Amino acid sequence: MEVFTRKRPTDEIFSGHMSLRSWVKESMPSALIDILDSNLLTPAGEDHGSNNQTLDCLSSVMELALNCSVESPHERMSIKDVVAALNKIKIKLLAI
Repeated sequence: MEVFTRKRPTDEIFSGHMSLRSWVKESMPSALIDILDSNLLTPAGEDHGSNNQTLDCLSSVMELALNCSVESPHERMSIKDVVAALNKIKIKLLAI
């Protein structure tokens, strides 16, 4: 989540009960574009269809990050499932 948001868990905005994970979770999916590092988004003037597909892939990555950072280790995804999900995202991204 740090890489995709350009935020660190120790940033000032994460004080009290707000954490990087809770900030991302509360922003999903409606405000995803507001929390993503703008450098990851397709530059203006390029195909908006591919921009929507890129945003869809980034949304999938953030959902995966949330699933991997659940507080209880027993509720987290297995690494086998994580790798499979990442491969699906990669295939979708390469098709753009």
